[in-house]
Amino acid sequence: MGEQADRQIDTLYRVYSNDLFMYALGLGFDRETAMDAIHDVFYKLCLDENIVKGVTNIRFYLLRSLKNRLLDINKLKREIPGLSIGTIAEEIPFSIHVNVEDLMIENEEREKIRLQVEKLLESLTDRQREVIYLRFTQDCDYEEIALLMHISVPSCRKLFHKAITSLKKNPPYFSILLFFLLRDAFFA
Repeated sequence: MGEQADRQIDTLYRVYSNDLFMYALGLGFDRETAMDAIHDVFYKLCLDENIVKGVTNIRFYLLRSLKNRLLDINKLKREIPGLSIGTIAEEIPFSIHVNVEDLMIENEEREKIRLQVEKLLESLTDRQREVIYLRFTQDCDYEEIALLMHISVPSCRKLFHKAITSLKKNPPYFSILLFFLLRDAFFA
């Protein structure tokens, strides 16, 4: 592999590895499995530098490659013959860990709000939490989310709408949650 390709993959790793790691943890995988899967994805890129050249949306490609690798790892660990990736994808829990330290609130209030926001997120299904995470935190469009979650685009839109509708039932904490989810987009 050429020196330029090495630098490009190194840059991609530095830019995206943290987001990929957080996504893998959100899917419920342990730190070691998450890092192994991320390294597997980048190893594949190192083996064939032409992969990167043919990709129009590298962030999406890396997210999808990571999720597929994690699904493969999960399937191998479970050793269930004939189990489809779609079935496994539906069974993987997804959680978002809330960190509201950036909010300008007293410590007691901060803890109360964090617990309420986590409770609000826990009221969603795993799939709803994943679609919210991908849409807001990873800025994926519906087509990308549908591919990542192995569902149709209309199903993805419906899942997102149901998640938002459910979250809106608690307006004060929904506003805080939106701030949490959107702050990276504004302060990046």
